[in-house]
Amino acid sequence: MNENKNGRRLEKATRREVLPLVVIFGILAVLSIASLVMPDRQFSPNENRYLEQRPEFTLKALFSGKYTADAEEYTADQIVLRDFWMEAASTVQQSAMGKLEINNTWLGEDGHYFAKVTPDTFDKAQYKKNLQQVEKFFATNADKNCHILMAPTPAYMLPQLLPKNAQLFDADSCYDTLQSVFGEQFIDTRAVLGDSSCYYRTDHHWTTEGALAAYGVWCDAMGVAAKDWQLEQVSDTFRGTLYSQVMLPNSAYDTLSIAPDVKVVSVNSDGELSDNIYSMEALEEKDHYKIFMGGNYAKVVIETGADTGRSLLLVKDSFANSFVPFLTEDYDTITLVDLRHCREEVQTIADGCTDILVLYELTNFTADNNLFKLN
Repeated sequence: MNENKNGRRLEKATRREVLPLVVIFGILAVLSIASLVMPDRQFSPNENRYLEQRPEFTLKALFSGKYTADAEEYTADQIVLRDFWMEAASTVQQSAMGKLEINNTWLGEDGHYFAKVTPDTFDKAQYKKNLQQVEKFFATNADKNCHILMAPTPAYMLPQLLPKNAQLFDADSCYDTLQSVFGEQFIDTRAVLGDSSCYYRTDHHWTTEGALAAYGVWCDAMGVAAKDWQLEQVSDTFRGTLYSQVMLPNSAYDTLSIAPDVKVVSVNSDGELSDNIYSMEALEEKDHYKIFMGGNYAKVVIETGADTGRSLLLVKDSFANSFVPFLTEDYDTITLVDLRHCREEVQTIADGCTDILVLYELTNFTADNNLFKLN
């Protein structure tokens, strides 16, 4: 009798131990089958990137290990409910584990996220090499009005919002070098960008308010009167690039503004023509920052109709996209060049301009390996 009772107890205990394994196996099986059946996604709006597609099988790819590596990335990218699992993982890291960093993004105070750039990851040698390329380009164009504006990284301007013990790279020495190399050609905007309203909480860019503040400093450097640009809020549901890294469901929403009075004659973005400097349709997408210039192109030519007799070559990263609308009454033509995509000879473009402005965010500038195209 006791043996029967003990046997039943053992059987129940075994079931209790096996049941979680069966459930887990069942969930994995369902996810695997669903991932195979569901059509592959091309693009992830939340992550703001294209997802890995099914790799082509070849014996060469198999034996080299490339097929296996690509298949692993494909499986991870195309797993069903990917966004849910990423949000769940981030929530566990933040809440249960108390982490203040997710995917190389610092989780700061008041809902601010910051790209993690430390003394170990900031490439000082590349930074100086890129500065030398700009210096050489300016020397070649000594007959033109040349300036460089290096937007400060948000983490540098808002250190009070960083997590404790966050070690940022030495930005002060970078600006000391800028001042030493370029002198009056360097436009220093640090004094006007110390307020948290100058940077988005979930995106790495400066806000339109920050860009407008930088425009005021540019006007002082150029000796021109600043226009009284009025801003209008067009979105209060913006979540940017850093949200795409973190994917926390409780992330803040940012507001986004434009200067509605900006008028231009035409905008030619790699052959795409428009008569509006703002791409309002971007508000229907996840990346609202694309409202500025529609995103990044190799070459954008803006005809303003301002009749000033001046023209500008703007060598830039995406920080310039929200800055350039404020320049439309100061130049007849503004030509934007993104060296990451541009295949034209930059000097040929510069020959037709009266002014040159190099505008980057500091860490973007350092990471860009295309500055050699200037020369």
